[in-house]
Amino acid sequence: EEVLREKDNDGLTCAHYASEGGHMEVLRYVVETCGEEVLREKAKDGRTCAHVASEGGHMEVVRYAVGTCGEGLIREKDKGGWTCAHMACMGGHLEVVRYAVETCGEEVLREKD
Repeated sequence: EEVLREKDNDGLTCAHYASEGGHMEVLRYVVETCGEEVLREKAKDGRTCAHVASEGGHMEVVRYAVGTCGEGLIREKDKGGWTCAHMACMGGHLEVVRYAVETCGEEVLREKD
């Protein structure tokens, strides 16, 4: 369990890397082993698992993270002021952008960084 919680030099955990790659089985294992708080962990730049999953367009991971931790996770801002919607737009992932709007309302697109 301790190894799964460790952060690298950028503050990223195993949960961040599983989210970034869209690896649901691995992410579920990490959450089952360490608890849902690993989904809320922030890297040094303030990104959560939902941020990195949104940037990569990993819809299943985004839904899982929000379903587990609540819609507040998708509203979280990183240190640059970016939400999951910003990350999804940057990555060109319309499905994730639509999910953010359906979950949080259109105001999520008006968030200022």
